[in-house]
Amino acid sequence: TVFAAPDVGRFTGECVVGASRKADIVVRMWDGRIMPIECKVSNSELNSIKRLTNDAAVKARVWIDDLGRNNVVPVAVLSGVFGLRHLVEAQDRGLTLFWAHSLQELISFISTTEL
Repeated sequence: TVFAAPDVGRFTGECVVGASRKADIVVRMWDGRIMPIECKVSNSELNSIKRLTNDAAVKARVWIDDLGRNNVVPVAVLSGVFGLRHLVEAQDRGLTLFWAHSLQELISFISTTEL
């Protein structure tokens, strides 16, 4: 639940977010929203279907349904090969994407939530 998330400005390792789905990392952003982060590595476009479409994007949808769009920002941090079509589909399903080789963008995004 929202109330079981880390304190504002804090994070934790793998845990259940919402009713049933685990996230690799959970951040409580400065504005109070929860950011469940999935870390995904893919070595081919075909493999990216499993990693992104069938796993991370499904979790994003569940977290949004469980906690509400205004309370959660589902994120995937990606490394490797991902098909463009699958990246777009994941974003359309509510997943925000960052690349592992450019984590400063994720840090900057979180910083913008500071009130």
